[in-house]
Amino acid sequence: MTVLQECEARAATSSDVVSSLPRWVWPALILLFALALRIYHLGHESVSGDEAFSITLTRDPLGVMMHRLVLDLVHPPLHYLALRGWLGLFGFGLLPARALSVIFGTLAVLFLYLLAEYLFDRRTALLSALLMAISQLAIMFSQEARPYAQMHMLAPASAYLFLRACREQRAAYWWAFVGAAVLMLYTDYFAVYLIAALLLVAIIYRDHYRLGIGWALGGAVAAIALYMPWLTSGVVQRAMQPGNVARQSADYSAVHWWTIASIVNSFNNGKPSGLRSDSPWWTLVVGGLLFTAPLLLLLSGFSRTANQKIGEQRDREGIVITGILCLLPILLTLLSGRAFHIPYNVRYVSFCAAFYYILVAWAIFELPFSALRWGLVALILLYSANALRANYFLRWKEHWEPAFAYVASHRQPQDCGVFPPNLPQQQQPWEVTQGEGPPVFRLVSYESLASGSSGCERLWEVAAAPRDDWRDWNDYKKNHDQIPPEFRKIDEQRFYAVRVSLYSRQAQ
Repeated sequence: MTVLQECEARAATSSDVVSSLPRWVWPALILLFALALRIYHLGHESVSGDEAFSITLTRDPLGVMMHRLVLDLVHPPLHYLALRGWLGLFGFGLLPARALSVIFGTLAVLFLYLLAEYLFDRRTALLSALLMAISQLAIMFSQEARPYAQMHMLAPASAYLFLRACREQRAAYWWAFVGAAVLMLYTDYFAVYLIAALLLVAIIYRDHYRLGIGWALGGAVAAIALYMPWLTSGVVQRAMQPGNVARQSADYSAVHWWTIASIVNSFNNGKPSGLRSDSPWWTLVVGGLLFTAPLLLLLSGFSRTANQKIGEQRDREGIVITGILCLLPILLTLLSGRAFHIPYNVRYVSFCAAFYYILVAWAIFELPFSALRWGLVALILLYSANALRANYFLRWKEHWEPAFAYVASHRQPQDCGVFPPNLPQQQQPWEVTQGEGPPVFRLVSYESLASGSSGCERLWEVAAAPRDDWRDWNDYKKNHDQIPPEFRKIDEQRFYAVRVSLYSRQAQ
């Protein structure tokens, strides 16, 4: 029996999802559901500073854009190049930019379905896709003009192509994987950890996932050759400069002993109070019981059905493979953060959620009673619906539009304005949210204010400001109180994470 016939036979025995509908209907419905969740309230949040950087960067000449990405160091250039072409087709703006991430995030659900069906069966694939569709983290990044949704799509796609290539010995899948791997590396530096995980799978299961020397060497040469333009762009030299990559992290971006639990809680939709807020303690318990407990029961051998099933070689392989793809990139990311003081954020490992959802879905279907299985799925849907209120109705990004509108409605013709000098990208939200024109005030520098050469009588300061959960208020206040003493504050308005202050020069 061929591999494809084996997969089809296993899927046909999945009695819990028996339907008289055509085979494509349920996956298509889940994809449409995922698309709807990613489109809903797409413009609710204002543009963040990171999004403004991404969007305004696409307007620079190509050489300038690439140079700025080298200096930025956060991501390779693929997403910005894709966004540049996309906005060239559909127009400059926040919603068009986010729409590209919506597409990537929806396609991530499709590739996750294909991977889960290949490793396990159709019912596991359907539930995995559903969990990805309702994932708070996946929806969050699918509504951001940033590279993370693109990585969410490429990660399961690359894993699917790699496993099919090695198991079925089909060259077309191998070279498709090499192409996908290069795209991943051009999207996110942490993709190298997923590639390492795939190579480890090929080593452990070399009898079933055979990676020939010719394929490995040819793929490595092709990948290095295709990635060489970026490696020789100056980004390596930039990264090697002291303090550019390895630096002392703030407490909230450092790796702690409880970081793994925080990652799992994020995968479990554990942010009902706000996407930037600390998770309530009870989410660790409830989310753990709904998502993680069935998986732990399966792996610990408490489920009799799981013990019977785990003896089957293909299921054992599927569990180990998916576990490696989920855990190894996370562990390597945390170890590099701990060892080299690289700031950590859950977004760097968010692509691992796809593999986690496959494991959770498979574990749920190994529970002994149908009523228990579907009751648990219903509870997960209810719990996730409550968490998604934070995505759609609770603000977590700087609310620039009303701040700029307030300045526009209260300004006088000769007013000046400043943006904080240590955060120059804060001028970029104006271009994204208010259109083509310059700010409604005459921009000046803090240096000209200090020297008295600005000629300003009234001064506006528009800046990102502490949120309610801001951890470093004292440092923020020290770094942002830079208005010369001859200016007296006569008005201040606060919007979510944005502060608008108006100063007037005092008579001497």
